Amino acid sequence: MAIYHLSVSNVSRASGSRATATLSYISGKRVHDERRGETYDYGRKERVLRVGTLLPEGAPAEYADPAVLFNAVELHETGRTARPAKKIVVALPREFTPRQRVQALEEYIRENLNADGYAATYAIHEDGEGNNPHAHILVANRQIDPATGGWARLKQRMEYVLDERGERVPLTDPETGRQKTDKRGRRQWKRTSVSLNPLDRKAKLKALRESWADTCNALLDETERIDHRSLEDQGSDLEPTIHEGYAARAIERAGGVSERCQTNREIRRSNRLLTAIRDELGRIFDRLGELFAARIRRLRPRQTQPGPAEPNWRYFEGDARRQLEADRADHTAALRGKLMDARADVRNREEWWRSHGTKEFEAARQIIDVALKASREARDANIFKRGRLLRNAEQVAGEQSARLRMAVPWLEDTAIPSDWDQASRFRMRTTKAIHDHDMKPRTDLVAELEKQLEQAERAGNERPSPEQVKALALRMAEQRERAEDPTQDTNRPEPSGDKPLDLSEPEDLGESGPFEERSTPNKTKADLLREIRQRADRRTGQQEAEQRQIDPWSAQPPQRRGHGR
Repeated sequence: MAIYHLSVSNVSRASGSRATATLSYISGKRVHDERRGETYDYGRKERVLRVGTLLPEGAPAEYADPAVLFNAVELHETGRTARPAKKIVVALPREFTPRQRVQALEEYIRENLNADGYAATYAIHEDGEGNNPHAHILVANRQIDPATGGWARLKQRMEYVLDERGERVPLTDPETGRQKTDKRGRRQWKRTSVSLNPLDRKAKLKALRESWADTCNALLDETERIDHRSLEDQGSDLEPTIHEGYAARAIERAGGVSERCQTNREIRRSNRLLTAIRDELGRIFDRLGELFAARIRRLRPRQTQPGPAEPNWRYFEGDARRQLEADRADHTAALRGKLMDARADVRNREEWWRSHGTKEFEAARQIIDVALKASREARDANIFKRGRLLRNAEQVAGEQSARLRMAVPWLEDTAIPSDWDQASRFRMRTTKAIHDHDMKPRTDLVAELEKQLEQAERAGNERPSPEQVKALALRMAEQRERAEDPTQDTNRPEPSGDKPLDLSEPEDLGESGPFEERSTPNKTKADLLREIRQRADRRTGQQEAEQRQIDPWSAQPPQRRGHGR
């Protein structure tokens, strides 16, 4: 049975841990620490199945070697309490094949770490008996700037501490109780360090836990799904198990009885009993519902005026609620994928702007440069030529302004100043306006998707309304009834696809209808039916004769008899 586990911990220099030492442990390889001059060789190599490194966009190619990557981050972090890396441990479902393990890990790292600029190395482990498949993900705790390929700056900053009213909290002297001041007499206020690293935020850690469950469920069978939520958050009354640990399992392997393992066995036994009781009650209620529905179907024909009876939807209420929650989760995942694509489109467009620009930008730049050239000549001219060149600059600025209005008709300010400094600032404003106008549809799409994703996540945290659950449960009950009793719709006439036989009077009234002589005592019902059948045969024969009329364009020449060439 697939289980869920994901834990995040810091590789902290204050606690004596090193990123290079952790890398040696998870990879089972010898790693040399360049900062300390030490060499680490930890871990049991026989349990390491695969090691891989994934880099974000713009990272140096040499970082593909994990030893180079984590030596670089260790050298960059200089503080004694620095945290150069984070370690994520995930449990791999036993149902996964070796290829699915790698696929799930790499997809998870690309979407949740590489997309935010983090480089990571993963290692897949098993115990000596081939059980307990899990993976260690070592993440460099500083993002890589895609523009420079170096480590990003400002991992944290200082902010003022605010009280409940949003005002700054004074820094007081514990002896006097008064607010402290600096050497210049300025009052001091409490400040705190705020991390700018997304991996230190609770929302990011929650998203990491949820994303791992989604990634595994996409590859697991429907009956083997895992859930990142606790049993309490899932609304389950099952008792959670406790963490056993390596020591407890070692006692069990040696033939002893560990207290923690024994506690978990008792918890699993009680949970299995509770689940079996709940399943049996569910089967009993389902059977009662089937008997009740069959009884209703037998009694329905006896009613004088039968009305549409509402199906027994209560037995499908749990399935309907779970289906609604699954649909919400799928909708949220789809929005998250669209948002990632939209952000990538914005980044790609920004790259295009830095290297190419647009036709409107090039046209506007050339037009403004003509006016800039004239104004620069007027500015740099001597006193004898300045007046004439200033008038020329004003004339050129007016002409180029008209051309700018035609080239960029949506631009609000198209009046190019004749002064060189003002024209330079006008060029910068125009460039920004054209850039913002070109990027607006993409940025608006990102904002709209972020809003929709926020609404979807907010709705996903709420339970479906009783009206929604009842509507879906009703549809499920109706489908169940139609599947169990396929004869309930047999009384409805099936469409034959043919036109009904026209037994009305002929338009020419040349012959009388079969029912005109109904009062004649010599004609029986059999005679009337025979006349109806004969009239139908005549009309059918007439239609076939009309269809067999020879088309002069497709008629074949008559075949000669006898000898011929």
